[in-house]
Amino acid sequence: QLNIIKNNRNMVILIILIYVIVWELLIKMKENMINKLGSDHIDVAILCNNLGIVYEYKKEYNVAIEYYEKSLNIKLNKLGYNQIDVIALYNVLNIILNKLGPDHIYIIISYNNLGIAYENKGEYDRAIEYYEKSLKIKLNKFRYDHIDIAISYNKLGMIYQNKREYDKAIEYYEKALKIILDKLRSDNIEFP
Repeated sequence: QLNIIKNNRNMVILIILIYVIVWELLIKMKENMINKLGSDHIDVAILCNNLGIVYEYKKEYNVAIEYYEKSLNIKLNKLGYNQIDVIALYNVLNIILNKLGPDHIYIIISYNNLGIAYENKGEYDRAIEYYEKSLKIKLNKFRYDHIDIAISYNKLGMIYQNKREYDKAIEYYEKALKIILDKLRSDNIEFP
């Protein structure tokens, strides 16, 4: 029994040691890659995503999100939205949902980013799905006349216009316009 316990303890120590070494290697690789390839190279994006995964396992969620966002920004700048790796967006969204709750402001941002990615890929139904999720949270979190809600209505109107569903587009445009006109009339415009 004592030998089994010692072996298990040694195994745990070995796993932790490997984990620490891998983490340190990833950090060094990132620095070397940035120096050799530049901070906007796609391989740096992949490495940043891997660092995000490591930090997520370490339960350092804010750092993980930071690396996922770096990875995503590099991919967006280099590849554009049409070739984006949407999995990175889902990673960020998953961390935020688990750590911060379903109505946190970062959830709105993540849903919007997914909406943008799908919109630019031409997957309008998926884009609508995420823009509507974002809007639902905004409607629960903000006043009915908040400018962010008008922006969401306008965005949905644009998507439906692209889908040639003009009646639905008009419905959303009118909702956005009403909020904006009410804000202008009251001279009480609030920006995010």
